[in-house]
Formats: sequence, C-alpha cells, structure tokens
Amino acid sequence: MKKIASVSAALCLLLVIQSNAQNDTTIIELTGYIDTYYASYSNKLATGEMQPYITVAPRDNQFGLNIAEIGATYNTGEVRGTFVIQYGDIAEATWSERFKTIQEAWVGVEITEGVWLDGGFFTTHIGAESFLPKNNYLSSTDIGTYNEPFYQSGARVSYERSEKFDAQFHLVSGYNLFLDNNDAKSVGMLFSYKFNEDISLAYTNLYGRESPEDSDKQNRFYHNIYLTWDPNDKVSTIIGGDMSTQTNSKLNEPTETAVMFNAVAIARYRFTDRYSTTGRLEFFNDKDGFISGVLVNQDGERQGLKASAFTLGLEYAPTRQSYLRAETRWTWADKDLLIFNKGGNASNTRTEFVINMGFYFDKRLK
Repeated sequence: MKKIASVSAALCLLLVIQSNAQNDTTIIELTGYIDTYYASYSNKLATGEMQPYITVAPRDNQFGLNIAEIGATYNTGEVRGTFVIQYGDIAEATWSERFKTIQEAWVGVEITEGVWLDGGFFTTHIGAESFLPKNNYLSSTDIGTYNEPFYQSGARVSYERSEKFDAQFHLVSGYNLFLDNNDAKSVGMLFSYKFNEDISLAYTNLYGRESPEDSDKQNRFYHNIYLTWDPNDKVSTIIGGDMSTQTNSKLNEPTETAVMFNAVAIARYRFTDRYSTTGRLEFFNDKDGFISGVLVNQDGERQGLKASAFTLGLEYAPTRQSYLRAETRWTWADKDLLIFNKGGNASNTRTEFVINMGFYFDKRLK
C-alpha cells in the first residue's frame, strides 16, 4: 500500500508539473556557481584555521573552494519558490551550523497584482554588499558586512509593481538566525528608489529582541543605508553605512544602550569591458562589542572591535558570467587591540592577498 501511495503521489506531482508547464507564464530557472581561491595573510594561525572577520577566502596559505552552489526557481505568475544548496568555505565561515548547506528555501503566492507573500529561509535583506563574490565589485567583504546578518527565516511581503520603487516588510526569527533563541520575533523593512539610470538609494532595518529567553532584554534596532551612483560607463560607486543600538548592552554600564556604526565607500573603474579596478575604504566601530564580540586589549580591558581597512582589486572578466580577481587589503585595528599574530608577535594590523576565479550560469526554461 505504501508503494501504491508513493506512486500515486508521484503521478499527481507529474500531472501538476505538466499542467503548469503548459502555461506560457510558467518559468523554471536553474542556476549554478563555483568560486575557487588562494589566499595569504600576515596573521598566522594554525593550518586550516579561519581568519577572523573574513567571509571570502578565509584560510591562510591554502587553495580553497569559496562556494559551490546549485539552485532552482519556479514561477507561474501566481506561485513561486526558490531552493539553493551550497558548500564551501563561505558557508563554513558565515552560515548556520545546523543548516549550513541550505542557502535559500522559500515559497510564495501573489496576494494581489505585484504584491507577494513569501515564507521560508531567505538570504538577508540588509547591506550594500552580498556575501557572494559574483554580486560585488570586490570578492572580499568589508568588516561591516561581516557583522551584518547573512540569513534569516520567516515571512516577507514585497511590493514589486513599480520599476523605480521596491518595498519589503519582514517578520523573521531574529538577527542572523534560522532558529530563534527566544519567544519574540523581529521585524524589518526594505525601501529602495531608483531616481534614474545612474542613481539609486536603499534603506533597510531590523528591530527585535536578540537576547536569550532567560537573560535581560536586549532590543536591537539595526539600520543600513547605501547610495549607488554610476556617473558614466566607466565609473561605478557605492557609499553606505550602518548604525545600530541595543539596550542593556554597554560594557561598563550594563543597563545603558550601546551604539555601533560603520561606513564604507567603494569605487570601480572599467578600463575596458573586461578589465577593471576597484578600491574600497571602510571604518567600523562597535566599542561595546554587542555585535562584533568582546575583545581584550593590551591593558587587559574589555572592549569591542574598532578597525579600518583599505582594499585594492583588479578584475579580468572574460565573459559576463565569469571573472578572475586579485585583491590586496590592509586592516588596522585600534592601537590597543593586538588581535593579530605576525610571526609570534602580537599586532593590530593585518595584510592579505587573495586571488580567486569564479563562474556562474542560469538557464531559463518555459
């Protein structure tokens, strides 16, 4: 009987797929992505250990796999869904330990024209940079992006009727959580507006209780804003920043509200369609460590991360869906934060060199 039921269910599924496939509006899209790397850091750790505050190419003096992913999306115009699985060092460095291989898994229905309700596991709606190198001008991400959420679970309502304006409303488990650590939920929003073909502005936020159930309530309100400006065909720029507050979180005054902020400026120049260079300047200040974690400085005092960095990268893109990149980056933390190891000597600076190449594809089927 179980075999009969299984065969019947499979036949029903095939009939549904066949019926939907006869609808000209049904689109199935298959995607894939591979990125490999070699990296070298002045901060010396044990072999195979991952560098702190690094999402891409996190292992020193190693050939590695940043990511191998495959996914599928399905859209009938009334129902849609996405499923993406992943493997590699990006997932090892950033993702949920329990759901490390699941990048996205969600389904949605169109409530009314241009308004969708989706539910499941999503990538974050916050930030100017993606955790995937293919979506950025540089492969590495800034420290602010490293401390932003990468993933979330819950539901979202999105408005997609306008070519210039987008809006999303999120109800999620929490900040960078698939499974919640308390009985409260977090709410967030995304608003973006495209002024013209050259300039667009986006604002995102997330508010909720981030402390465990049996501890003092720590309510976090996170804000992100960024502007993209492409003044001509050769130059592209991004300027953005984050600001967050959290109650009951100051190190020296536990009942007071702590503040974190950061800023980033990115500029890319295209020599030709295939060759480009990008520079990025960043600053991060989480003096109470409620997002970046608490460190101990050389005076034995507890404090959060305060650091700046500059990155310079070169890219060769033989096709629109492939790239070869070389990047170097200089990071310097607060002078009292000797958090890096240079040949056995503690230091507040780190240099890095990364070369990586990637290829991605998408195949759309009707």
